[in-house]
Amino acid sequence: MSFEQPAVEVIDLKKTYKGGNVCALNGISFTVPQGEIFGLIGPNGAGKTTLIGCLLALLQPDSGSLRIYGKPSDSISVRRITGYVPERADFEHWMTGRQFLEYHHGLTGKNAKSREADIDEALTMVELSESAWRRRLKTYSRGMLQRLNIAQLLIGKPQLALLDEPTLGLDPTGVKVVRNIVQHMRDTGITAIINSHQLDEVERLCDRVAFIKQGEIASVENIKSGTLHNYMLFVRWSENQLNGTLASVVSDAATKSEALVSECHHQWGRFSVTDHVAASRLIRELVARGVPVEEAVPERTKLEQLFSVPGGKTNHE
Repeated sequence: MSFEQPAVEVIDLKKTYKGGNVCALNGISFTVPQGEIFGLIGPNGAGKTTLIGCLLALLQPDSGSLRIYGKPSDSISVRRITGYVPERADFEHWMTGRQFLEYHHGLTGKNAKSREADIDEALTMVELSESAWRRRLKTYSRGMLQRLNIAQLLIGKPQLALLDEPTLGLDPTGVKVVRNIVQHMRDTGITAIINSHQLDEVERLCDRVAFIKQGEIASVENIKSGTLHNYMLFVRWSENQLNGTLASVVSDAATKSEALVSECHHQWGRFSVTDHVAASRLIRELVARGVPVEEAVPERTKLEQLFSVPGGKTNHE
């Protein structure tokens, strides 16, 4: 299978339920190149899980085109290179963690000679305590089960990884494990599609993100290039002795940097800025005028802005 073509290509995909009365996907189109980490966000019921079901060939779309590395998603060759982390996995609780992965290793069809090493590698990557490897799954906590859930994806060494809420049930240490695994995917050229409601994690992990609303893609944002605009910047400064009033100095800095002053108080202010370049310019102008800036942070993450804009539309990529 050639990896020169797009990893995923979706064109005008439509899917309805209940005899066509409920539209889950209404003309979804996007392309994911090889090696990209692509995110899916949107409100509940937007169609994200339906889209993943179509990518896995578990659901048959009504119309449109869906190809993975140039082949239909239900091709055997595609299934061999696709891994999946379901949001809520069903586990055989009588199995041990290691038996669970032995079973999934067998499903991959990989050489049995590498089974023990592959399982050790997967369990080590998800940082599941070695003392739990041979314990029955009925003794596992929710977070331990989620780590095992991710390990079963790794066991197949996929070229395309579909992760549905991968940080669900994980503590901060487990969330960091997921970050490391996704970074490993990026470093090794694995393509990943991540569906999550954890916007800060999506923003941290993904190269681009599609915002899906009512079965349609409202926006595709390039997270790495910082293309989202028009956000509120909170700036905190310490006690100061300025020449002139604080308000006039802050207003002058904002005008020079093309920012708008929303609020200005004795030790903090809020500013409307167009992008990260304007934010950096504002901070530089404040400092140049003697304002002892201690902290400057966006009040909302880039992806939170999508939920606050009517229709979820910002700048399209």
